[in-house]
Amino acid sequence: MTLLEGWFARKQESVLYLTFISFRYILFISKRYKRTVDIEMMNELYVLGELMEKPKTAYRLRQSMQVSLGRHRKTSFGVIYPLFERLEKEGYITLTIQDDDKRSTRLAAITKKGEARFFNLMHEPVPEGAHTDDIFQIKLDSMQHLPLSKQQDLLDQYMNEQVAIVDDCQAELEHLKKHEKKDHWYAMQKMQLRLKQAQVTQQWIQEFKAALKKNGGFQSND
Repeated sequence: MTLLEGWFARKQESVLYLTFISFRYILFISKRYKRTVDIEMMNELYVLGELMEKPKTAYRLRQSMQVSLGRHRKTSFGVIYPLFERLEKEGYITLTIQDDDKRSTRLAAITKKGEARFFNLMHEPVPEGAHTDDIFQIKLDSMQHLPLSKQQDLLDQYMNEQVAIVDDCQAELEHLKKHEKKDHWYAMQKMQLRLKQAQVTQQWIQEFKAALKKNGGFQSND
């Protein structure tokens, strides 16, 4: 190989390496952007869904979100207050200052435009990602505002998600059974838990759909 050929070969390797690094960086940025968008959608949908019930403060919204998604899922006021300001700016909510003996609080109330935004978010497909189940949980919390047919559609979507989880778990269990190792045995126990959780959720969905079909939704005894 001549000096010129060697130089060209090294140049080509450098270009390929830089192309690979650039691709990895773009992929990383796109995934990070998607996670950010999913979180913003999740928080916005949750706030608007809660305000469909009645006006609430940031403190109350923070408490109820923790109850809905899990006791360790705490949303900071550093997330809620900027979201309040953005939703107010876009005309989705109004903020009213309320003074009490200790401090001033802002009471958020949904507008007609906010209600339309809420329904648009409820009708959007649930994105696949790290927050898929969280978004499903939030939609299930607010499904009473949808027509009965849309409630059934949402439960069908959630059922499809559970079916996919069951299939994945069963396939992984079959793979782990082929190789008897200590770490595989422990992995199988965790996979069995995930499988049973999905199967219980499937049963819950079936019972919920049957109740909706029979009763047409919530029926008060009063």
